[in-house]
Amino acid sequence: MPLLIDGHNLIGQLPDLSLSDPRDEAKLIARLGTYAALSGKQITVVFDPGPQAAFPPTLQRRSQHGRVEVIYAEPGQKADDVIRHLVATTRDRQGLLVVTSDGALANFTRQCGVRVLPAQAFAKALAGSTARQPPEEKPESSQDDVAAWLQIFKEPASPSRPSAPQLDPRALKRKRRMAQLNKQVRGGGRLR
Repeated sequence: MPLLIDGHNLIGQLPDLSLSDPRDEAKLIARLGTYAALSGKQITVVFDPGPQAAFPPTLQRRSQHGRVEVIYAEPGQKADDVIRHLVATTRDRQGLLVVTSDGALANFTRQCGVRVLPAQAFAKALAGSTARQPPEEKPESSQDDVAAWLQIFKEPASPSRPSAPQLDPRALKRKRRMAQLNKQVRGGGRLR
């Protein structure tokens, strides 16, 4: 059953989140992402536009974060209006659950045949499900993984110089002697 959540209403019900926190929405989205992953539910959370209502044109009002869709209301509009519109246009109203503590919104959704869960009750369920989540650990790599990554990211071979052919000791001695004689020649000439 998909969830449709009044975001700021839910933040007000969570004891460890505050509406005055500038990152409150991001923290709620992360927590809802964990909940969605554990429960397998599809979640849509709707936020009021807030004080920075003059969004730059590149900022998306809708975004997807895993199983969590985030919608920001248009400037001058409330999240409740967006939720009312979504409820009114939903085909499967009996398969939808709206999370809010707003009385007027709850009454409207019930009249449309949609179930309502108070934000306080969902806040408890959310706190319980994220508390059961094991602490975030780094996954351990198997030897096969390490070998595969080493193959992909192996050190490049250093450019090797062509090795000089090995000379026999007599040829080396002759070469050194020629170098000495070339140094002794006056006028820059070379012996051959």
